[in-house]
Amino acid sequence: MAKSTPRNASLRWRIVFWMTAVVFLTLASVVIITRSVLLSEVTNTANSAVEQEIEEFRRFASDGIDPTTAQPFESGHRLMEVYLSRQIPDENEAIIGIFPGEIIQVDYSQLHGAHPAPLEHTEPLITEIRQSAINSGVFSDAERGAAHWGKVAFATSTGEADGEFVVSFFAHNLKEQVNRQIQVLVLIGSGGLAASILIAWLIAGQVIAPIRKLSSVSAKINNSDLTQRVPVQGQDEIAQLARTFNAMLDRIEAAYNDQRQFVDDAGHELRTPITVVRGQLELLSSTPSEEQERSITLATTELDRMSRMVNDLLTLAVADSGEFIHLAPTDVTDLTIDIEDKARTISDRILLIDAAEGQVSLDEQRITEAILELFGNALRYSEGMVELCSDFRGAGADRVFRIWVRDKGKGIELEDQEALFGRFTRGSQKHTSRPGGAGLGLSIVKAIGDAHGGRAFVDSTPGLGSIFGLEIPAPEELQEDIHE
Repeated sequence: MAKSTPRNASLRWRIVFWMTAVVFLTLASVVIITRSVLLSEVTNTANSAVEQEIEEFRRFASDGIDPTTAQPFESGHRLMEVYLSRQIPDENEAIIGIFPGEIIQVDYSQLHGAHPAPLEHTEPLITEIRQSAINSGVFSDAERGAAHWGKVAFATSTGEADGEFVVSFFAHNLKEQVNRQIQVLVLIGSGGLAASILIAWLIAGQVIAPIRKLSSVSAKINNSDLTQRVPVQGQDEIAQLARTFNAMLDRIEAAYNDQRQFVDDAGHELRTPITVVRGQLELLSSTPSEEQERSITLATTELDRMSRMVNDLLTLAVADSGEFIHLAPTDVTDLTIDIEDKARTISDRILLIDAAEGQVSLDEQRITEAILELFGNALRYSEGMVELCSDFRGAGADRVFRIWVRDKGKGIELEDQEALFGRFTRGSQKHTSRPGGAGLGLSIVKAIGDAHGGRAFVDSTPGLGSIFGLEIPAPEELQEDIHE
């Protein structure tokens, strides 16, 4: 089973797909870029906070005076205690002093806000800071998340340098805020994407509406009505396409009318000389010589063939005009018996097998013409009796009326059957001594079947014979309306 892709989908869905794809890529880019910018701001905020605290501590250690003695600090512990007592860290900051086996840090219990839990001497973050050879970095663990830290060793006036001042900024809360903001942005973007799909669907419908109108008009055009035209609105490319299409229909209609008029005129003009020549032949001496009699017979035969060809051409011209048949409720039993009677006036080689019972909306004269044409072909290409039969096939809306003739001739090869109903197509003459027609008879039969909304059919088996007939739609619900 083939997968549905934008390439083989309808034009409307392709427009919706590509517009949605553009909007989706745009929104995805906005989300990704916004998240990157916000996370970058978190990183900058953390680094700036660490740098600021370290710089403040350096100034304090350089210029600080012990408030108790009014002298420079003599102990690193005292320096750190005084400095930390004056600090109010941000909610995400931890400021500590690290000494061998001891950590001095701000007493968070006296502060308001959600400050990080006090750091323990054995925590992985402290171990990482003490063992690191660099003065700043980022460390992450499962408990506290990412921590941006910086440290600086300090010495007192006495040269004591056994401690380190450390600032740690925990970015977990800020990153969670970023994630929540991104979630809100994704929800808003999803709503925008859904709205864009709806808008794209509506816009695509407006774009392809003229194309659908063009398709609808094209579907209604047939050989009986070339007057349909596409409404033209506006000056855009679609309107230009409609004008071009209408202009093409104008040319086709003019050429078709000229061709049909030519066939009609030619048929009528040919009838007159044929009639005149035939009349002159009949006025020749009543006792012509043997050679004259052969010539008269040959000329009369050819005139008959030409007359039939002209009549067939005129019939096909009428069939193409759309005024070919006149439907009326018809008793198909009477129709079948009437066709048998008329066929018997042509030849007594007719045998009625069965006649359907019921009424069908059809053109009785055209159906009779078609079956008599098929009967004549059967006489020409076979010996023995030709069977006539009519019946119904199917049920409900699929019910059809079939009427056909069957001969016991040589049959027709399968590859030759498809071309039999084409114009100027003749069957093989090698199995008959009777002259063939112009190759228009079966074309007329096909035109009659098509005009009824049905078809002409052939079922032939070489060596056994052939069945030629018509199949006319006869839905049962329509027949009930006819009876009412």
